[in-house]
Amino acid sequence: MNYFDLKIYTADAVVEDGEASFIAVPAYDGEYGVLAGHEHAVVAVKEGLMKYRMKDDPEDSMRRAIVSNGIMRIDDDGVMVLVEKAQSPEDIESNLAKEKAEDERNMKNAHKSAAEFQNIEVKLKRDLQGIRAQ
Repeated sequence: MNYFDLKIYTADAVVEDGEASFIAVPAYDGEYGVLAGHEHAVVAVKEGLMKYRMKDDPEDSMRRAIVSNGIMRIDDDGVMVLVEKAQSPEDIESNLAKEKAEDERNMKNAHKSAAEFQNIEVKLKRDLQGIRAQ
């Protein structure tokens, strides 16, 4: 199998830097796939699912990442993908689970605060009634 040098960068990190056998990015005119020996090109990447296979990956597997807009450059040195953000589906699911847990904690705290408010309100009404009775 033939390989090419693949570099995937975001604004914050180097996502991949190694040899790959395949990459496909979401492009404005459809999915754009690259194998070793591909002609030179610059491709506008749009938000969507990027798939790629690194040298050590099993032949029947693909790595996946949800990417934002960016560009892909293909030349003799290999392929470079520059996107603002890239997240694996697993990271997205993990982040969603964390956000859901945080939302649930906030809801419990809001309910607790509402219950505390009601208790304070009842106590104030009792105190006010006591003052009026004097």
